[in-house]
Amino acid sequence: MKYRQLDRILTLDPGKRIVAERTLRGDEEYLKDHFPRFPVMPGVMMLEALHQAAVWMIRTGDDFGRAIVLLREVRNVKFGDFLAPDQTLRVTAEVIKESDGLITVKATGEKNGRNTVTARLILERSGSNEPAEIGTDDDVRVRVRKQFHRLYGTELLDDSVENTPTT
Repeated sequence: MKYRQLDRILTLDPGKRIVAERTLRGDEEYLKDHFPRFPVMPGVMMLEALHQAAVWMIRTGDDFGRAIVLLREVRNVKFGDFLAPDQTLRVTAEVIKESDGLITVKATGEKNGRNTVTARLILERSGSNEPAEIGTDDDVRVRVRKQFHRLYGTELLDDSVENTPTT
C-alpha cells in the first residue's frame, strides 16, 4: 500500500468498531502539488483513511478469513475542515448494518473534536474468484495478516484492546 493513511490503531473491536489516527507530515510527496502555499491533505486521502480503517476492522472481524474487502459505494460524504501538516486526523469506523453480503460502515475523521470528513461506506468481503488449487486467496490472507501485524501489532487481535503500537 503506497499511501498508508493510518499511523496507528488506538482501539479495535474486530468486525464492529475501530479508532485510528493519522498525523499529516509536512514532507509528504503530494503536498508539494496540493496547494504549495497552503498545504492540506486532499479530501480523497482523508476518505481513503476512512476506507482503510473500515477494511482493517472488517478483515479482523473474521480473523482474515476473506482478506479481500471491496469498496462498493460511498454515500453522504461531507468535508468539514482542512487537515494541515502536523495535525492529526482521528478516524472512527463502525458497522451499522450487514445485509445481503454488504457491510455498511459509518465513518468519521475529526481533528480537535471537529468533523473533518464523514461518510457511509458500503463494503463487501470477497474472494479472488481464482480456483482454490491456485492458492490466491490463501496467499492474500497470509500477506494481509502479516501486513497488519507489521503495521499495528499482534495484540490488537485480542478482545477490544486499547493499544498504541510503534510504527
